[in-house]
Amino acid sequence: MTFRFTLQKILNLREQETRDAELRVEYTRNIINELKRMINEERDFYFNEREELNKSVQLAQMHKISLFERSLTIRQERIMELLDNLRTYQSDLEVFQQALIQSKRNQKIIENLKDIKKKQFLEKESIKEQARLDEIGAQKFLRNQIQERGEE
Repeated sequence: MTFRFTLQKILNLREQETRDAELRVEYTRNIINELKRMINEERDFYFNEREELNKSVQLAQMHKISLFERSLTIRQERIMELLDNLRTYQSDLEVFQQALIQSKRNQKIIENLKDIKKKQFLEKESIKEQARLDEIGAQKFLRNQIQERGEE
């Protein structure tokens, strides 16, 4: 007889939940990395434009100053928006990581239960097999006894 775990469907579900949680964590980390890249890019643009603004002020190019000021304001707003998004995703990441930890715990509990049940099953099977072997041995012994009596 082969071992059949009665909670296998639940274990499969827990394994799927763990894979889903891992994917959510990975996806969120990728978004965070992309947001960080975008923030750095915007920051670099901001500093370059600020440098251009400083050059324009030094050269007294007043018509460029207002353009750069407007562009700097827009870049600051964009950076703040990206930072807000980053904070949101970092918060989500913490929640997803906790869900992943819990999912792995739940899966491990079921796996441990499966191991215990399998061990119990194998022990019972071993006892049954030993009983069958004992029965065969006893029958053989009785046959030998009967044959010895018959020969006398």
